[in-house]
Amino acid sequence: MKLPTLFKQNKNKSFSYTPRYYNPRKERLELLVKKQEAADLPLTGMVSRASGRRSFRADWRAQKNQTESKNRRTRLFFIFVFLILFFLALVKTGVLNWVV
Repeated sequence: MKLPTLFKQNKNKSFSYTPRYYNPRKERLELLVKKQEAADLPLTGMVSRASGRRSFRADWRAQKNQTESKNRRTRLFFIFVFLILFFLALVKTGVLNWVV
């Protein structure tokens, strides 16, 4: 049995919200399929990842190798620039007299 109180207890508000998922890639693909069907063209080449995980992994590895290669070139460039500037600073201060 509940005891009477002077203060009113508010209950939690409930909402009837149903979340919806929006996938722009799927929408774009469906739009392309509809265009192909409307033009009565065969559906060839619509999905580039039809072969599944294997092509995804290969694409990912290729992208990773390309990024690593770019990072290596950038790092090497900055090392060379630093060494040249360091060498020029040593020459200018007179530490290396044999060069000039």
